[in-house]
Amino acid sequence: MKDRIEHSGTIEAIEGDHVRVNILQVSACGSCKAKAMCSQSESEEKIIDVFEKGADKKYRVGEHVNVCGTLSMGRQAVALAFGIPLVMMVVWLLVALVWLKLGDLLSVGLMALMLFIYFYTLYIYREKFSKHFAFWIAREGE
Repeated sequence: MKDRIEHSGTIEAIEGDHVRVNILQVSACGSCKAKAMCSQSESEEKIIDVFEKGADKKYRVGEHVNVCGTLSMGRQAVALAFGIPLVMMVVWLLVALVWLKLGDLLSVGLMALMLFIYFYTLYIYREKFSKHFAFWIAREGE
């Protein structure tokens, strides 16, 4: 079993140690032959920023590469974006409605405020997260 996530892409720009790679993210059925007739298929272009020392000497614009990340990094990202907020919502609603006997509207309003604070905190610490959730480049076939 692979321990990393890979997406093939094309280098769009190189600025010193900063490489911008354009990847095409395809849904599970994106490679299906019948996707032209199906409304479920999706694909979306994304720009991934990769920081690697000496990148301007190793790579060139237009080169096809693989952008890699670890599976654990993906699991942590999903937990931060979906798991923790879901647990926060369920726990808060149980506490607010059952123990504190707050009304529905007040409970949901405070829950929305709590989620806003949580995601704003993630936003404030985005520089720290960008160092933790770092991608790397592998040439195709590596």
